[in-house]
Amino acid sequence: MNALAEYEKLEHQVCIDDKILQKDGFDTENPAFTCIVAELSDGHIVGYALYYSSYSTWVGKSVLLEDLYVQPAYRRNGIGKQLFMAVAKIAHDAKIRRMDFHVLSWNPAGDFYKTLGAVNLTHTEKWHLFRMDQECLNKLFS
Repeated sequence: MNALAEYEKLEHQVCIDDKILQKDGFDTENPAFTCIVAELSDGHIVGYALYYSSYSTWVGKSVLLEDLYVQPAYRRNGIGKQLFMAVAKIAHDAKIRRMDFHVLSWNPAGDFYKTLGAVNLTHTEKWHLFRMDQECLNKLFS
């Protein structure tokens, strides 16, 4: 997770640690996310895909792929595609109607996703992604 944030030049935004991830994803009856890992035969993790359920009032059940990351030394070996396809297969088999994900404008992965049939909604539907961080939420209710 930290390596992905560093790659995206957004490490200053990471404000959780492994304890929070463990609690939110693994130490609960209703995990906030699911994570698939790519690991070598010796157990060394070289990549991961983290996703969670979402919902669209237009199409129903959806999946949001939050993170897809492969360590630089292991890229261009099909690991990223395998992780992406694993999440897509889970969504397909569960009759999920839509899989969403975000890609930074400079990230070449956007071209990869297009080869798989993904559509950039920024161009086709003019959607803009908005966010309210914790500071903003606090201001709303202080």
